[in-house]
Amino acid sequence: MTIISFWNDNTGKIGQTHSALAIATHMAIEHNYKILLVSTEYNDQVTMQAFGFNEMIKTVGKLTNNKNTMDLESGLEGMSKLALSNRLTPDIVPNYTRMILKNRLEILAGPRDREDEKIDYNKVYTSIKQILGVARQYYDIVFVDLNHGLEHPTTREILKMSNIIVINFEQKMSEFDKYAELKEKEKELFDPKKTMALINRYDRDAKYTTKNITKYLGEKKEILSVPYNHLYAEAVQEGTVAELFLNPRIRKLEDTQDRTAFFVSELKRAEETLIYKMQELQMRI
Repeated sequence: MTIISFWNDNTGKIGQTHSALAIATHMAIEHNYKILLVSTEYNDQVTMQAFGFNEMIKTVGKLTNNKNTMDLESGLEGMSKLALSNRLTPDIVPNYTRMILKNRLEILAGPRDREDEKIDYNKVYTSIKQILGVARQYYDIVFVDLNHGLEHPTTREILKMSNIIVINFEQKMSEFDKYAELKEKEKELFDPKKTMALINRYDRDAKYTTKNITKYLGEKKEILSVPYNHLYAEAVQEGTVAELFLNPRIRKLEDTQDRTAFFVSELKRAEETLIYKMQELQMRI
């Protein structure tokens, strides 16, 4: 079905993974979609940490005296071998994912370092387009936390095949100008009909609010944001992201003056925008 790629053109960490995790997890809980979240980054610790898998891997490693037990032939690395040998089918995909919420959310982790074997990451990365093409046949939505930049041809290919592209940037004037220049320079790649902007670690008390930025950029609809929230940041570190969003108290918050309520309300706004865009795209088919 739908592929939604989160991407940015920065070289540093700007919070894209945190935003993709938050939106994918919250959407899986609040909406009836079968979602796969794919991390393409080599040695991505955040996605695994957010759901407690890093600690689980350490525990299993100690019990089995093999640190690679849960990583071997799993995630993108394992699937890339099937893709390269033309043995990858939609029903096989769940065998390589990690389930977070039954029939709602699974994650496909990027390759990780192992002590006994050097991974050919470029080979894995170039197979991702084929993996996504198969995965979209099994899931309603495939979220892709995509590597930054446009140097690698596979990154461009994934952006081209994406139904929706979410360009992530920081809450800085220089970033707004860069975003405008990028859309002008890469018109063919970033089709306005399928591209939207999102501010990571958003601060609503800053001078550059989403409304001000939207006006400055000349966008028709208010750009999206994922505000910084300490409860969410702590949940990522502690491996309890799913538990946070399942918490009844968090789900019932309505006073948007409350920081956490505002955080959740912005996630909902992003989700509603994405769902509307998905429905709009389906109507065109």
